[in-house]
Amino acid sequence: MQDLAPAPELSERRKALFEPLEPVTNINGKRPSAESLLPPPDFDATTYPKGWLIGKKRKLVNVDVVESMRRIAVQEMNRKDREIDGLNEQLEEDARCLEHLQLQLLQERSKRSEVERENGMLQDQVTMLMNMLGEDDPVDDEGPDAP
Repeated sequence: MQDLAPAPELSERRKALFEPLEPVTNINGKRPSAESLLPPPDFDATTYPKGWLIGKKRKLVNVDVVESMRRIAVQEMNRKDREIDGLNEQLEEDARCLEHLQLQLLQERSKRSEVERENGMLQDQVTMLMNMLGEDDPVDDEGPDAP
């Protein structure tokens, strides 16, 4: 259990994703509260720089970032739609293949039942012929034995 694989080294770019955007500590060396990062409830949109707006939870967000995120979300949805379309096409192809295999199975079963029926008829004929031969043999055996 102690010999776990070491964590892979992260590139500088990936490390940057996990770093905070703002300094973690304020002047006093303490972490600022979440409330202090929010704009006041009676904010005036004109006091904020151009290109910024108030998003969810009264946080300031950059319009370009929001638009970029929206574009990425739309691209992701389109990619998922294409993936779903591809899976639906594969499903339809699989359904056609399954139907074809079911027809083949039905044909093979009917062939098998026909062959079994023919085998039964042939077996009956063989049995009948063996019975006929069996009836003829005792008569022939009795003839030469009789004085």
